[in-house]
Amino acid sequence: MSTLLQDLNYGARIARKSPAVSLVAVLTLAVGIAANTTVFSWIDATLVRPFPALPNSNELVSFESLRPNGEPITTSYPDYRDYRDQLKLLRLAVASPTPVNLGEQDQAERVWGEFVSGNYFDVLGVKPLLGRAFSPSEYGDKPAGYPVTVISYALWNRRFQRDPNVIGQRIRVNRQELTIVGVAPERFRGTITGIAFEIWIPVVMASQLNAWPEWMLRDRQSRVLLGIARLRPGASVQQARAEAAALAHQLARIEPRTNEGISVTLLPIWQGHFGAQASMRGPLSILMAVCGVVLLIVCANVANLLLARAMTRQPEFAMRIALGASRVRLGRQLLTESLVLAVCGALGGSLLAIWMIKSLALLVPRSELPVFLDVRMNGDVLAFSAVLCAAVCLLSGIAPALHSGRADLNDVLKQGGRGGGSGHKRRRTQSALVIAEVAMALVAIISAALFARSFQIAREIHPGFDTKNVIVTHLYLSAAGYSVPDRKLFCQRLRQRLESQPGIEQVAYADHIPLGLYPGPWEPIQVEGYVRGPSENMQIYRSVVAPGYFNLLRIPLLEGRDFTEQNDLKTQPVMIVNESFVRRFFGGGYAIGRRVYGWGQWFTVIGVVKDSKYQTSHERPLPFFYVPFRQVYRADLGIALYVRASGDINHAFRTMRSEIRALDPNVGVYDATSLAEFITASLFSQKMAASLLAGLGIFALLLAAVGLYSVVACSVTERTQEIGIRMALGARSVDVLRLVAVEGMRLTAVGLLAGIAFAMAVTRVASPLLVQVSATDPLIFSGAALFLAAVTFVAAYLPARRASRIDPNEAVHRQ
Repeated sequence: MSTLLQDLNYGARIARKSPAVSLVAVLTLAVGIAANTTVFSWIDATLVRPFPALPNSNELVSFESLRPNGEPITTSYPDYRDYRDQLKLLRLAVASPTPVNLGEQDQAERVWGEFVSGNYFDVLGVKPLLGRAFSPSEYGDKPAGYPVTVISYALWNRRFQRDPNVIGQRIRVNRQELTIVGVAPERFRGTITGIAFEIWIPVVMASQLNAWPEWMLRDRQSRVLLGIARLRPGASVQQARAEAAALAHQLARIEPRTNEGISVTLLPIWQGHFGAQASMRGPLSILMAVCGVVLLIVCANVANLLLARAMTRQPEFAMRIALGASRVRLGRQLLTESLVLAVCGALGGSLLAIWMIKSLALLVPRSELPVFLDVRMNGDVLAFSAVLCAAVCLLSGIAPALHSGRADLNDVLKQGGRGGGSGHKRRRTQSALVIAEVAMALVAIISAALFARSFQIAREIHPGFDTKNVIVTHLYLSAAGYSVPDRKLFCQRLRQRLESQPGIEQVAYADHIPLGLYPGPWEPIQVEGYVRGPSENMQIYRSVVAPGYFNLLRIPLLEGRDFTEQNDLKTQPVMIVNESFVRRFFGGGYAIGRRVYGWGQWFTVIGVVKDSKYQTSHERPLPFFYVPFRQVYRADLGIALYVRASGDINHAFRTMRSEIRALDPNVGVYDATSLAEFITASLFSQKMAASLLAGLGIFALLLAAVGLYSVVACSVTERTQEIGIRMALGARSVDVLRLVAVEGMRLTAVGLLAGIAFAMAVTRVASPLLVQVSATDPLIFSGAALFLAAVTFVAAYLPARRASRIDPNEAVHRQ
């Protein structure tokens, strides 16, 4: 221990003796460690430990139904009951997000909650901070039978000022009274990663709260529930998955009308398709890989700095060896010096990471959902930083330790510490490190360029509708106690009022907004005269829209006519389809008059509209259909209001709010935004990858340039006498300039070739995340290589220029 303390003390003194080198090394290490720590903390919060408040969260799995084509979907309540009662290897709970109005009508607050199964908290293992969770007597399936609720710590703190007597109090939710039976732990926010819910209500109360009609609890096609399950002791994911799939196959035979082709699967939470992990999993994986590359560049850079500093200490090393110090002892001392820098870098990096961690919130798109990512420094993140510190110490210190341990007293005395065989070996090592830096920097730059180009293309893809001057918002009429007929009447009256106001050009409404954070609704259909293929997916995405929807969004009507207000429950059901629907089901022929079965009735096609984008901006054309709002709208559907402004969009915002409040002050406008801003949510993963990789690419570029500069500058210092002799013998400044610059560019060229080969292998992994960009795009590869070459040329030119100005007389007589 005393020897270690001596080494640490001596290492600190060496660091203070060369403050410039130490400061550069520490700052470089701090940024590299901070970047890796930051991305790891994001991975920890969204993929590794998304539910920190839950005990034994490794036993939890995502329970997902599957469409015939393998696409994940949610689960219906009747299916949930069958799985809950018959599966032996797991315990299943379900939840569905919902906005609710909390409090009295004139002072109602909108909060987001979840309708959950009675066993929800039991399956999760959540122990309330106050009170209790739902009791076994409240696990039943009786509609409107359990008027109780559990609230979040945040809601308890904000609305009840942490009143310890809150248990047993009644609270009005959607104008219905519920009894508060528990307060959840502070860090429990529900089971959808990235969303913070504030209230949990038994799902059987949904109809009582006007959120769903009661029949949805009996309808197997109403798949609105997200499943989460806990494996029973001794059960593996594979065993439980096989059991669940077998039961799904059995249900498909028993209920072919609703469950044919529907299967289920179990996935680790981080692989689930519902939550922040679904959109962040790919970008975070790429970011972590590139951060690793950047950290290697950092280590190579610091190793070069330490090798350069070791050059001036050759006499010291040789003398210590001559006095009896073993080479192992000397190497340990140098590793300890590296450890001092690594620890300082890790401490600085951890402090920097605390600030950088919060930057993720700046990239989160605006959404009507209460997005919340619980990212913080914790024990796992600190342990990761400690491991990075150890790795950095080893990677950056091993080269100086090995080379300095080879110092020879006779060689040092003969060469004056400036040359010799060890110097040549050191320069070869430094050159190899620079080549590695350039190669890895090229990988980082290419990755950043690929995702930047992908994001640019995705952003420029026309969605198939016009977003200019269009405002969108969600109307949560169910939370205000509106029945289905009242909701239809409210929308009709609101439309009439708004269209009569100056600055409002058009108004329409639908049950959802395209290109949001989550996929839109779908419906199983049959097409008259169409022969379904084996296991063909007939569950087609759709939208319930009001007349004028296509005109407002400038979606061209190619055939037939639009819906009218006369298309209501008293008239023949009608439908409008898109081009892809016609190609798939009608062979590209005439569509008007053809019939499609859905919602238990036959619809007649009255129009064909041009394809647009529905789920993502880069999706392939897919079949889609529309049905009239007044004819099909039901209690479980949302309402999205569209307003096209003819003038100032801010004036239209104010007009919309005032008219809604004039109709009913209990209907709040909480998430109004422009449609152009709303659809950027679908680009979240692209924006996240492009933004963060750009920062890492710039940092890697600077490190490579600094590394090359330091090596060339060190070489110039060592070759000062040689250069002076050359110039004394007639060499021109331009010859010296070319000699030194070519040496630097030779290292760059080798690094670029290695980097291109490495990048071609690495970037293929990212190809599924790229939009209309090849993972080996020759323009991006060549452009990145030329850009890096230009920067490194400047880095090599600066010391070369200094070498060309050496005074021959002074250089020749230098000792």
